[in-house]
Amino acid sequence: MQKNPLVSIIIPTYNSEKYLNASLKSIKNQTYKKLEIIIVDQSSTDKTSIIAKKYKVKYIQLPAPKFYSPPSHSRNVGAKIAKGEILYHLDSDMELSKNLISNAVDLLGHNCGALIVHEKDLAIGFWAKCKALERRCYWGNDSIESARIVKKSIFTKIKGYDETISSGEDFDIQRRYKKITKVGFCKNVVYHNLAQLNFRKMVIKKFNYGKTAKTFLKKKEHTNDNFIKAEFLAYISHLPFLIKYPVHTLGFLILRVSEILALTFGYISGKNS
Repeated sequence: MQKNPLVSIIIPTYNSEKYLNASLKSIKNQTYKKLEIIIVDQSSTDKTSIIAKKYKVKYIQLPAPKFYSPPSHSRNVGAKIAKGEILYHLDSDMELSKNLISNAVDLLGHNCGALIVHEKDLAIGFWAKCKALERRCYWGNDSIESARIVKKSIFTKIKGYDETISSGEDFDIQRRYKKITKVGFCKNVVYHNLAQLNFRKMVIKKFNYGKTAKTFLKKKEHTNDNFIKAEFLAYISHLPFLIKYPVHTLGFLILRVSEILALTFGYISGKNS
């Protein structure tokens, strides 16, 4: 890898005006300046394109999806035109901490091919805070967290994101990274705007994930996966932390059990359809 490699930050968008400006501003404020930003937009109907063009990014417009489309295709499209030696697959509702890219470049120069960046959730409302507490338990667990920063040579070697699966694309690519390279952890965090989550919508979302999970679970990379066990162990290891927030811990346990049940019913529904 070159001494100061170009880093390509790829952001899939669809009606992302609410957080995109803050996300792009955080990229422009990085101490590491050798960057290119690629936005792959699914024909947004809001001000997403106006905000993107204000920051003079590379802007690709894809046809609007009839239904929700996971970002795998958009990420692959962005990666194909990326000129950087390093790719960062960022979401439009994420903001980078100041020295994140600089730290990532240093780590990738030391026998590491991909990096996990811990997500520090910015939550509004009870259920969002419950979800943020749950997700905090996964920090440091590379069976649950997934790498988003990767050398382009590694990404190309594994042929990018699998566009045939409709859920679990981050888990899937994480397994394939680990087969051919060391996956490390970035020292800096990325801030993730969870906003105000709705309990009912989160449970329905998991039901829909379950309906499409058959293809994901049939892949040989996931035959030995036990996500529920990994999550349980993560919660146990964080008990001293969780005890500090008893009300939100109870809330996230209720939410997580509901989501797992929804996933199960969704899987049964998808399998029998």
